[in-house]
Amino acid sequence: MMPLLNKLFRKKKLLTVSLLLSGGGLLSLDFSGPEKKSAATLPLPTSPLISFTSSTSNPVKINQGKSLFEQNLPPLFPHPEPEDWVSLRILKDHGAVFVAQGSVIPPSIIFANADHCLNWQAKVSTRREKIGGIPIELQTEAMNALLAARREAASKNLRITPRGKLAARRSYHDTEKIWSRRVIPGLAYWQRRGKLDAQEADRIRMLAPAGQVKEVLLLEAQGLYFSKDFSKSVLYSGSAPGASQHISMLALDINEYNQAGVRAILARHGWFQTVVSDLPHFTYLGTTQSELPALGLKKTVKQGRIYWTPA
Repeated sequence: MMPLLNKLFRKKKLLTVSLLLSGGGLLSLDFSGPEKKSAATLPLPTSPLISFTSSTSNPVKINQGKSLFEQNLPPLFPHPEPEDWVSLRILKDHGAVFVAQGSVIPPSIIFANADHCLNWQAKVSTRREKIGGIPIELQTEAMNALLAARREAASKNLRITPRGKLAARRSYHDTEKIWSRRVIPGLAYWQRRGKLDAQEADRIRMLAPAGQVKEVLLLEAQGLYFSKDFSKSVLYSGSAPGASQHISMLALDINEYNQAGVRAILARHGWFQTVVSDLPHFTYLGTTQSELPALGLKKTVKQGRIYWTPA
């Protein structure tokens, strides 16, 4: 699937691709990976921890044609169909969280609605702390690792603090609001510049946020970008509604993202940058940097920063 995915997104124009975004069309089933040891407190594995083998299946046949990243996804991971290019795109750009190690449980690719999101979050072990005067909530393993990183940072006269009240856990509605803050100004921007006619802009504006995703990505395929400064994809400065890593409570935006020393400390405690160009954003992967290639993640260096994304 990933070779197909890469082929799809090497092409600039996606206008020939169609996808019905309605109701639960993008809904993926919940899943949970097998319980693993905490990266913050116990020895780390030396090989991928998730296998697709079973007592009745040939593991060679099961893994045939799968990328290393796909082989490390949880066994019940709901793979998008080839025609579901929106989910495939999100998996490619934001999918590192789905191979997170430790006792963390990655969510579905895209939550269909607020209830689906909230019901899943209620099943996950979490920990709340107030850091820098801001209350945040993360999965327990992720928070423990963050606190350990903060202790190391403090010993070196450095700080690691959350970037606002939405720095960690987010609800489905939070992701809708952030999406709209990108899309509504973007529609107006491209309309003013004559790249988008008023009727088309109004049509997209009237769609529910989840229904706008395909339309916006199709416009971006033509070079009409929807990031804050309109210079890159909206997925590099936010996420589709219901698809944010922050929903999983395994992501944190920090204030000190420009400090190389802070980034190095976070990496030693399992926190990495996994969304290219989203500078404040870190994801808890629960393992060491040396183990990430074995999980099917590739290193991308951009402007002196290291990002880990699905290969």
